[in-house]
This record gives sequence, C-alpha cells and structure tokens, in this order.
Amino acid sequence: MAESEGITADGMGFYHRTSAAGITPKVWAEIGEAVSITPPNPTREATEFTHLKSPNKTREWKPGMIEPGEMNVVLNYTPAARVKADALFSAGVGEFQIQYPDGSTETMSGFATGKTTEGGEVSGRLTLNLPFKVTGLPVYEEAE
Repeated sequence: MAESEGITADGMGFYHRTSAAGITPKVWAEIGEAVSITPPNPTREATEFTHLKSPNKTREWKPGMIEPGEMNVVLNYTPAARVKADALFSAGVGEFQIQYPDGSTETMSGFATGKTTEGGEVSGRLTLNLPFKVTGLPVYEEAE
C-alpha cells in the first residue's frame, strides 16, 4: 500500500481581506491564533419535478439552490483577537480565506453571526468562538 498523501492541520490559518475591493494584489491579515477552523460545507437542495406521466412511475428531481453553509473559527483569547472579533461582528459582509498547510486556499464572503468567549474556569484556557455565515460559493484553489 502506498504512503498516505494526507496532511495535518498544523499550519492552517484564517485570514480577513484588508485591502479594498478592486485593489490587487489582495492584502490578507491573519485573525488571531487559530485553535480550530471548520471550513464551510455547501449543500444543494433537490427540487422535485415528478408529474403524472413520469417514466416508470419514478420521481424526478433536478438540482436546486446551493446553501453555501457556515464556517467556524476558534481562537486563543488575546486582547488583539477580542478587538478583531468585535470589529468583524459589527462589520457587514467581508472576504475571508482559509490557508491550508500545503499552500492551497479557500476563499469566501461572509459575516460573523456571533462571538462567544469560552473557558472561564480555574486553569482554563480562554478562547473566542466566531461562527460565520457564508454568502456565495467558496472558491478553492490548489497550491501552485
């Protein structure tokens, strides 16, 4: 059996576009110390088109609208990360990018739908949990 070509998550990063629309090259700023990044998982609706003369009395379906999904980022709590989380939560739609350890990227538009601080216990690590609603289909680009 051949060796696995899988990669670990070590080295992943979550970035926010800081350059204005239309400015190239795009400028990205990393958002804090990511502990966990859950990329969006788009799904597609199925729309039924069955009719009284459907062939073989079999239901007929066509692809419907795509739901781009949500993504979630958990960060180590730092004062800078808290300020950035507050700003992202108050802002409208922004452009975000997940950078994978192999150099590939996934870019999407979206907006923060929440911001929670977790882990306030004895010897506990404080984290910031940032869920995002994705708008439009994410774009994946392989590493060059």
